[in-house]
Amino acid sequence: MNRLAALVISFSLAGGLSCAMRAPSVRAPELPAVSASAEPASRDAADEIEALLARHMTGLAPFEVRRTAAALVREAKRNGIEPSLVLAVIHTESGYYNFARSSVGALGLMQIMPATGEMLAREAGIRWTGPELLFDPELNLRLGTRYLAILRARYGDWTRALAAYNWGPGEIDRRLAVGEILPDKYANRVYARLAKR
Repeated sequence: MNRLAALVISFSLAGGLSCAMRAPSVRAPELPAVSASAEPASRDAADEIEALLARHMTGLAPFEVRRTAAALVREAKRNGIEPSLVLAVIHTESGYYNFARSSVGALGLMQIMPATGEMLAREAGIRWTGPELLFDPELNLRLGTRYLAILRARYGDWTRALAAYNWGPGEIDRRLAVGEILPDKYANRVYARLAKR
């Protein structure tokens, strides 16, 4: 069994992330593939993200906002995800607040559960010293975008991947196995925010 398959199987035991409120149904947008853009384009994207983050209460100092924006672009590109989708997930999960903590224990910008964060960190060769690491915005982005990419590869489309990001892969696998309709509220909220960009 390859490493990615083993990691995906281990995630099936991990819990879901934060719960979402009902949102109107929105069709999944077409997400363009991430291109191997030149460095100036990445700088422009990071500048735009920095400006967006600066308009919100992130809990971060200006230099941290700058580094977070650069990390978002870098990690999105590394994982083949559009930065705008990552931003829509962050907006939905934490409202851009780096120190967000959900009622179920998810932490940081991308609201990662500590058990999921520990598994992702171990797979990436990052020393795990505890859940507080998830309040490091660059690490949170590295782990969260990696998790999104794993889920997208596992489920084949963004709607299912986002449902698994929110509910946990174990719940999505259970529903798929018995033919239940998958929850779409969370994905619809992400898509609605993506459409406004």
